Amino acid sequence: MEDVCDDYGFHFLDDVVPPVMELMAAGRQSRNSASYYWDNKNRQEAFLFQYTLGGSGTVELEGRKFIVEKGTAFFLKIPGEEKYFFDEENNAGPWEFVYIMINGMGVEPYYDYVVSRLGNIMVFSEFHPVVKLLLDIHYKARNGMIPNTFAAGSQVYSFLCLLCDKGISGEKHTPTLIDRAKAYMEHHFEEQVTLAQAAETLGVSQSHLSREFVKYTGEQAIHYLTRIRLEQAARLLISTEMKIEEISSRCGFSDGNYFSKVFRRYMRISPGRFRRQAKEQGYISVKV
Repeated sequence: MEDVCDDYGFHFLDDVVPPVMELMAAGRQSRNSASYYWDNKNRQEAFLFQYTLGGSGTVELEGRKFIVEKGTAFFLKIPGEEKYFFDEENNAGPWEFVYIMINGMGVEPYYDYVVSRLGNIMVFSEFHPVVKLLLDIHYKARNGMIPNTFAAGSQVYSFLCLLCDKGISGEKHTPTLIDRAKAYMEHHFEEQVTLAQAAETLGVSQSHLSREFVKYTGEQAIHYLTRIRLEQAARLLISTEMKIEEISSRCGFSDGNYFSKVFRRYMRISPGRFRRQAKEQGYISVKV
């Protein structure tokens, strides 16, 4: 497979000096060969955040190599001693990822805060707000929706604040039950699992799981599961030609009719019409 690059650079003439928050580039790539190799030692000053959507790559930190698989991100300050690359022998191709390159006098304190709590390599669910915003920034870059330096700076600031919020959440130690419940739903949403089955697997009652989930997330567990399924369904509607029945099966719904009913209830539009509109508008991701 050929490498695919969908990258956008930014350079605005109208800016404060020195800029506080600067978006240098945003991109989404699919890499399959060893030609993708970055040594940060002599590169332009910047901060890079890169999230793996599929496949895997390698990051070398302090002389150690780490495989970054789906759901894994890394945050690096450039220039530095780190390297990241696609290893044809040890990585699964294609390595698909989305990234932003940022800079500015205000970025480093946020970078230090995040790395001190989460490390340079961190894991995020594909449904996490950090990932959603990262994809949204790329979407806006792709469609010319970041018109000036101040709009770009606000995107960078929002992204950094979400990362810091993740760091705070890590310090508060969200109950293991909630983390396990989210992980279970994120890994089994394709199956026709119910909240009762999730609770049984986790060793608690359904009522206890429901109470705790709302208490710590502000959202009902069944809504969280439905949202995961609908976001995956929306992605398949946009990126594939699968029939509605097949998508419903792939996303954990009992049949196409029930899937269409739930989709229309939450999205206020039928799956078929959503697919047509999404393709007309050039959507690449949808938040639910």
